[in-house]
Amino acid sequence: MTAGSTIARRYQQVQFDTADRGRLLMLVFEGGLEFLARAEHSLAAHNVAEFGRNLGRAQAVIAELMHTLDHEAGGEIARNLERLYQFMLDHLVEANLQKSGPHVTQVARLLQTIAGAYRTIFAQRAQVVAA
Repeated sequence: MTAGSTIARRYQQVQFDTADRGRLLMLVFEGGLEFLARAEHSLAAHNVAEFGRNLGRAQAVIAELMHTLDHEAGGEIARNLERLYQFMLDHLVEANLQKSGPHVTQVARLLQTIAGAYRTIFAQRAQVVAA
């Protein structure tokens, strides 16, 4: 490991350790999207082992998002998000079985849409706090 990569990892860890809950959630989404992009790239390069590893990492991220939903506070929104996350997990299983890039792309679009909605909510919240 080079000194530069060690410094970058430390910086990322400090960012993670000091982030608020909204920023942490966005980091989780970004990680999931990155793993999906890597999976698509690996599949295009015919690297099935790497495709599987990145798909598994993306599935772990989505499962974590699903398991951290607060159904009591979130009500119907939490139930709908849980159904979407479950769909994504099932779709990624299909992607793995069929070695299907379109399945991965569809999940990435859904995850990006949800991340964008949260990003908007957090930006609006920041504007209210700043006012």
